[in-house]
Amino acid sequence: MSLSENCFKESTPDVQNWEIKNQIIASGEEISDAIGSLQGFAIPEYDEIDISYYGTTNNASTVVYSKDGSPVATLTLTYSVQPPIANDANLVNVTLS
Repeated sequence: MSLSENCFKESTPDVQNWEIKNQIIASGEEISDAIGSLQGFAIPEYDEIDISYYGTTNNASTVVYSKDGSPVATLTLTYSVQPPIANDANLVNVTLS
C-alpha cells in the first residue's frame, strides 16, 4: 500500500524551492524531519538513507530508508515538470511506499 500527500500546493514557486533546498535535500536528517511532519507520513526506524537524483540536477527522485540493509520505506518525489531538467524544480507530490 502506498500513501500519497500533495505538499506545498498552496505555496508560491519561490517558497516551494526554499522548502526543497533547505528542508529536504540538505541532509538525511532534514529529509526525515520534513517528510515526517507531513500529514499521513510515518517513516519507520532506519539506519541508512539512499537518495537518487534526476540526472545532474539537485532534484531528488527517490529516497530509500533502510534498516540493517533492508528497505523499510521509499519516497518517490514528483515535480511540476516530470522529469525535471533544471535544478530547484517545484515539488508537487511525495509518495511513501
